[in-house]
Amino acid sequence: MSVVEHLTKITSALDELQVPHLVMGGHAVRYYGFRRETTDHDLHIPADIGHNLSDLLRRTSLFVFTPLIEAPTWRGDDDFKRYVVGVLPDGKEEFLEFWIHNHLLDDFENLYGRREEGIYGEKKISFLSLPDLIRSKETERENDWQDISFLEEILDQRNFSNAKNETDIISALSTMKSVRGLEIAVNNGFLTNPSNVESAIKSASNSITQAFLLPFIPNIESELPLNEILPAPFRKHLTRTEPCGSRHLALVEAVRLRYKRAMQNLDRLDKDEHRKRRQL
Repeated sequence: MSVVEHLTKITSALDELQVPHLVMGGHAVRYYGFRRETTDHDLHIPADIGHNLSDLLRRTSLFVFTPLIEAPTWRGDDDFKRYVVGVLPDGKEEFLEFWIHNHLLDDFENLYGRREEGIYGEKKISFLSLPDLIRSKETERENDWQDISFLEEILDQRNFSNAKNETDIISALSTMKSVRGLEIAVNNGFLTNPSNVESAIKSASNSITQAFLLPFIPNIESELPLNEILPAPFRKHLTRTEPCGSRHLALVEAVRLRYKRAMQNLDRLDKDEHRKRRQL
């Protein structure tokens, strides 16, 4: 059985239980268009299900003839559960992992409201939305950031492809975080209207987006809130650089690196805190 087939059986088992769930991790990355290998099955479930999850899973057809083996985890059962559900051809264990609380993500109810449903492995499955999936990948692990770089391109392409009016264009610009997205915006003339760019940069919540947009409307620099990811020296340089030039793109990547390191540090601090609690 392939890992995709196994995932469809797992989600069917959860459907038997009428347990809302969202697929995340490698399977979600593959669903959104980045074809990379994955061996584990990562899902998010409501908090009230987590306490009885093992008992519930044993009642499903998935584990009638196969024992449910719970694997230890340093995070604790209140946040995360892991099960061994098979052995892969290379001898490695195949894991089924459930997030109950994830420090990077919103409450499950809000995540579920933003979900995307699509066919995967010949079955309709609910996935974390693409923006939520990207957020879930902002960990200390380098391979997660490799996923992010591709997912951000996919999200930008989606957003600009769906931009039918000025409101859509401003929304797409306000979340743009990839060089590919910048190329699409330039080629389609989405950055020629200063009013749209101003609205986008003011509503942008991410410093990488602000770094992309600032050279197109440098007079807005003094109105942007101060932050550690995009400090004053970077902002000044961005206001004096040619849009889309090599210097502009180099500054964007410097800001991206600062953002990545900040998020990695936050994730590391969260993990250290959980480890300390487990030792008490």
